[in-house]
Amino acid sequence: MEIRRLGVDDVPECMKLITDRGWTWPAQQWELLLTLGPGLGAFESGARGGAILGTALATPYPEAQSISGVLVGTWAERRGVGTALMVNILDISETGVSVLYATSMGEPLYTKLGFHPVGVTTEYHGVFTGKAAGVSRPAAISDIPALAALDREVSGYTRDKFWDFAPSRYSLRTAEFEGGLGLIGSRQLANGPAVGPIIAPTAADACALISDVVAGGDLFRVDTDDADVADFLLANGFEARNGCALMVHGATTLPGDRARYFAPASLALG
Repeated sequence: MEIRRLGVDDVPECMKLITDRGWTWPAQQWELLLTLGPGLGAFESGARGGAILGTALATPYPEAQSISGVLVGTWAERRGVGTALMVNILDISETGVSVLYATSMGEPLYTKLGFHPVGVTTEYHGVFTGKAAGVSRPAAISDIPALAALDREVSGYTRDKFWDFAPSRYSLRTAEFEGGLGLIGSRQLANGPAVGPIIAPTAADACALISDVVAGGDLFRVDTDDADVADFLLANGFEARNGCALMVHGATTLPGDRARYFAPASLALG
């Protein structure tokens, strides 16, 4: 087995893993993440064109790195591929701190490597049956510096590269609440639109922001760890599906003000 850095030319091979595991990542997701940080691939030893066995990606921030895209083909199970990739991706971290969202399948491996859970985020899917609250407006280019600063304060991550592409990849909205500024984004995935990030002073404010985005009859996905937001979604046409454990390596807690962080920008980006 050979582990090496991935390039954009490896994306077709990576997509074989997506098909194999039933994920919904499009090729553009791989290309984007490979521009934001390093990716590692495990291949059969030998020529560069050896069959792909697995992948792992890292998106570095000054405070931590977010790990995603950890995939091992069914044809490469029980060969230590996942462990080898994770050991190598952890070595990349300049801060010594790594975070990831773990499926139930991957959680035992991450625990073995020293990760510990700090929360659980659940996917909610549905067609919203309520009405838009009308509290938000589309974000303008002039809003981006303030929104980027808000994101840094609340998520705890300084992610300048994300904010370089966010206005073109995300539909962003903002609102002024009594307790401060709010931010919500949505983006198109292979199986429909997803909502996030969601930053708001309170859960009620977060729900109002969500209603402004999801009202209108489309099937949306929202990932959240907040019980009040979950209750709001369940009461308005959504259903709970998969859950992921948010796990940390190299630190006891997450950075930022997580009481105001109701949904991540994406599970891959933290």
